[in-house]
Amino acid sequence: MARYIIPSVTISAIYGVYKSYWPDKNDKKKILSVEDAVKLLNVNANTSEALRYIQHTESKEFLKTLNPAAVALLARSGSELCMKIPIKSCVDQKLDVSEALSKFNLGDKWNSSIEWINRVACPEEDLSCSDEWLKTFDVSAIDVDVIPFLFNVYAEFYRSNVDIAVLAMKILSNIVGADEKYAKSMLDSEWLPLISTMVMNGKSLMERLLSHKVCQNALSSLKSIDYRLPSDVYEMHLPDEEPEFDIVLIHGLRGSVAYTWRQKDSDENLLSTCWPKDWLPLDIKRPFRIIGLEYPSYIFHFTGTQQSLQSRSERFKEQLEIAGIGKRPVLFICHSMGGLLAKKLLVDSPNLLKNTIGVLFIATPHKGSPVANWGYSVFQPTEDVVMLSESNATNKKLNDDFSAVSKDIPVIVSMVETLESNIIANAKSIVVPNKSAVFEQGAVYHIADVHLNLCKPTRDSASYGVIINFLLDCFREHDKHPKA
Repeated sequence: MARYIIPSVTISAIYGVYKSYWPDKNDKKKILSVEDAVKLLNVNANTSEALRYIQHTESKEFLKTLNPAAVALLARSGSELCMKIPIKSCVDQKLDVSEALSKFNLGDKWNSSIEWINRVACPEEDLSCSDEWLKTFDVSAIDVDVIPFLFNVYAEFYRSNVDIAVLAMKILSNIVGADEKYAKSMLDSEWLPLISTMVMNGKSLMERLLSHKVCQNALSSLKSIDYRLPSDVYEMHLPDEEPEFDIVLIHGLRGSVAYTWRQKDSDENLLSTCWPKDWLPLDIKRPFRIIGLEYPSYIFHFTGTQQSLQSRSERFKEQLEIAGIGKRPVLFICHSMGGLLAKKLLVDSPNLLKNTIGVLFIATPHKGSPVANWGYSVFQPTEDVVMLSESNATNKKLNDDFSAVSKDIPVIVSMVETLESNIIANAKSIVVPNKSAVFEQGAVYHIADVHLNLCKPTRDSASYGVIINFLLDCFREHDKHPKA
């Protein structure tokens, strides 16, 4: 296979040639009445048109005829109609939230898991977790009253302690997906207008993603959609029509869904545009879903449970299947260590590999990083950092195993940093050098930027041009040789 090593100065020109448009192929019957719109919403069919129709209906009597799933669809769209639906108050004037928190069974490490930056927190879907990452969630261990309780936790802390407020939303998103009685309780409570507002106007990206997740998981438990978003999975974009592809984003060491995929910006505005969510649907007129994977990772280990590459792969494999990944063609966009996790997933998941049409490695250390050896003499590095060392046997075996199956993936692209990053004090270094960042297959792009900024483009940057071209190449390859 021919290889192309392309400097960043030529990428914008290529992007201009490659960029194209696909017209909307949907041909849906026109909605003629409120009754038609309500029927469609109640069965989750042609929902975007039905939502548009009822928004302009003067009488709101039809709201009484919406079933719980239709109400969840309203909330997911951010509709102001949710403000007009009768709800039950969650406020308990006699409740001392701080005192109740000390009694609520969220595990012995409830406070320290939030405050201790190096601790691997319990998965929020397991309310009985103490130290270890547990794999099961017993919904019978909680009562439906947890829904108003979580609302009171959120209301108490959303100004003073954002971490606790966000954790309350994370727990809510998993509870409503566990049983329809929790979904109905949420949709019948003060959560409804709050969630519908946050879908579009949440003060942070995480609030917007979590409010969407709450709606989707409610729809899942109400049997309106056939997948659920587990604790590590976030749906960053969902098109109006059925997606043709799934794009999976995996961040690197110390990254997150909320921070890794933002636009490169000034220090005063660190949480600016989430470019995959906001730009890709505008620049590529083809229906695709964007999924972000979230996992805790640290540089130094002081206390708490660590996850190995194998345990993460098993956890991700299970959660991606629950989220419906693998039912349609899949593309991976991975930054740094996220590329290693994607490789392990594909090595361990034959079905996922079979349906994968492309992988974009953004500064992925296929052969380790010299920076991983820094600080060994002072602190104890985590398993993540040890695996990134240049002599690590686990990473070498992973690269060999992935090389053996990578020929089944039509499009593989490597993006390489060329500017030194600030490491410690005045020390600078290339984090992932060329010899490690270049995978043995596919095109290679050298980008004039530092390690962390390769995944934080501006809309006219070379790195964003690479991303767009990668996606278009994957779509064209699939059109020529369909995988699923």
